[in-house]
Amino acid sequence: MQIGCTKKLQDELGLVFQDGAENNDLFCWSAHLITVNRRKTLVIVNDSNRFGFVLHGMKAKDFKNLNEHITQGIRNCLRDEKIKDEIIEQYLQTAGDLVFSKTRGKKCVARLNKACERVEVFNDSLDPGVLFQTIATRHLNTDLIKTDKESGYEYPYELLSKDFEQFAGKQFISCEAVDLMIKLDLGRMTAWRRIITPVDITFKQLHAIIQVAFNWKSSHLYGFNIFDPAGKCVLNVISEFEEVYEPPQDVKILIDSEVKLPEYVHEQYKIDYCYDYGDNWEHEIIIREMINYYEKNYPVCLMGEGNAPPEDVGGISGYEEFLAIISDPKHEDYENTRRWAQGQWYRDFDIDLVNRRLKNILRR
Repeated sequence: MQIGCTKKLQDELGLVFQDGAENNDLFCWSAHLITVNRRKTLVIVNDSNRFGFVLHGMKAKDFKNLNEHITQGIRNCLRDEKIKDEIIEQYLQTAGDLVFSKTRGKKCVARLNKACERVEVFNDSLDPGVLFQTIATRHLNTDLIKTDKESGYEYPYELLSKDFEQFAGKQFISCEAVDLMIKLDLGRMTAWRRIITPVDITFKQLHAIIQVAFNWKSSHLYGFNIFDPAGKCVLNVISEFEEVYEPPQDVKILIDSEVKLPEYVHEQYKIDYCYDYGDNWEHEIIIREMINYYEKNYPVCLMGEGNAPPEDVGGISGYEEFLAIISDPKHEDYENTRRWAQGQWYRDFDIDLVNRRLKNILRR
């Protein structure tokens, strides 16, 4: 495997490199050293698909073990894409031992510089406590880039997927997933969605999935309540924007980005989700089953029924009044209500649209 290093990285390593001999772009990565938040940061990008990763807070001892850190960084970023471990190891074995060289030309340097700019833009996502930067890496790989292909623009993770589909010659993605039934209480009506998602997500990500599934706009506070098999609330999960209040006795309060869903799917927990404490939209989340081998790395809505109300409609009673008006073109408030609903993105449930939006939801 060839690692093409910029002059700045060569100087940091104190070595003089020659041009490399590897011709397969998939087995070549370009690396540049930048300073972000006063810490040395290594940005590494694959020459074939521009998929990359970020190592932040590099110290002298880390540069001495650079081979190990780069190899583990490649493992980490590919695992985050839910690529099977055996395929990752096959890739590393086929690529061979790491060989450092000069960068492989102006094209690779230009791509690398663009990736570094992306990292600098999202410098607030860098965690000084760890070397491999999961969030910054995600930002790096969701930058829409111009390609020479007919589509014109693609994401690095899409290009990586195409490369590994060709490299592996078989299904290369697999992860544990959970099958969820989510029911929205609308009084005399119910809207529901059945969703399969990789299970290794936070409650913040689950919130984002539900928002897309029900066409909400994520413009209000929300929270999850988790009940044990005896019906006792054992955890209140809130957003980072909510003011923490004194919880009931024996009920913990945690921020949604700090709680993982897998902790609460293998037991008989009951999960409720409330969106917009004014309109008070209550959702019941039912764990239907666990799936050991899920061949996607993003959520999919399998089926659903019913429309979600528009934002700020006034709760269940307001929604019932809204439906009465919008179903009667002769009503004196029909035209104003119709225009207002359009401004609120109110539309019929469209499973294809939901799934297009869900495909990228875990990358935000």
